[in-house]
Amino acid sequence: MTPANGTLRLVRPDDGEHPETTQQTRPGTKRSLVQRRRTILIVLAIAWLVMAALAVVLLLTGTKPSTPLGETAAVPGGLARISAVIPLESDGWVPPRSADRLAGPAQPGAHRVRILLELTTTDAVGLTFDAADYSLSGLGSRATALWVDPGRQVAPAGASVLATLIFEIPNQAIALVLDGPQGARLSLGTAHHTAP
Repeated sequence: MTPANGTLRLVRPDDGEHPETTQQTRPGTKRSLVQRRRTILIVLAIAWLVMAALAVVLLLTGTKPSTPLGETAAVPGGLARISAVIPLESDGWVPPRSADRLAGPAQPGAHRVRILLELTTTDAVGLTFDAADYSLSGLGSRATALWVDPGRQVAPAGASVLATLIFEIPNQAIALVLDGPQGARLSLGTAHHTAP
């Protein structure tokens, strides 16, 4: 007979078929080697799954490579290329019509560049240039042009458009890309930067 405050514990006899059920671990005692290995394997499996998920996300959200400065990229109705990226401070260019957004100085740590964008029509229907379709990426967000000329122009087959876009960009040498319609990406290069 057992005392009234005692508990009865049933223990399976060690028959060799279920060794994990016969090992007793009490609080404060060391875990068995099998339990430690199992815990390590579970942690490694979880870490591997997290890394695999990150790799999938990075592969699916990867950005399309940009076209190098001076080379052509396909745009709806033709081809586009950046022929020059010129800092406004170096050539003294002024817009042919008034530009209120260019009246003041550039923000501290930034400078303004003039991007000369050439578009050539290759489609029989022609090409439509709309400055609203173009923005700069690589700044952490998309930047729109401070000034453009022309704002919108339709070019018939065989014609071309020379557009001027003014952007304010940081002085640091970072990879900037002019994003155009239907995924066109034109690199600005780094020669225009004023600081290393």
